[in-house]
Amino acid sequence: MRKSVYEAVAVVNRLNQENRIDYSDYSTIMDGLEEIETLQERDQILEDLWSEFSDVPMDPDTECIEDQFLGFPVGTNREEIWHWFDVRHSKGVAFLMYADGIDRTDQFSKMVFLKQLCQECESASCGFNHGGECRFPLVHERNPRITDYDGCIDFDYSEGDL
Repeated sequence: MRKSVYEAVAVVNRLNQENRIDYSDYSTIMDGLEEIETLQERDQILEDLWSEFSDVPMDPDTECIEDQFLGFPVGTNREEIWHWFDVRHSKGVAFLMYADGIDRTDQFSKMVFLKQLCQECESASCGFNHGGECRFPLVHERNPRITDYDGCIDFDYSEGDL
């Protein structure tokens, strides 16, 4: 058992010895504490399931599974399953995807944040415009400077032919 579980057991035992907790409540709490799996144990189970998921056939055009996996029916998009893993594994789906033991949680969180700073862009010749979206925040890690008079002052003016 982990230290925090030992501490919880000690508190519940003390409450029981001091008659400050009903015995049925004491029994329920103790049973629950014995069944708690560690984060490491849960992650290992999820890593084993991730390995099984890699064997599930997937339609390359739709990126949907072609066989049932866990409780996911045929036709479930892989990103929905990735999300399921992401919210359950302590280091997220990025850790599972790269499988090299490196925790990239902070890096992916940062990229998601910066991607949210990207905005619609009308400057078709700007080097940061990608399909009508300003990608300046992904490069410089801040919003572009936009004024009412000059527009985007971070605009990448490309002069002449390249």
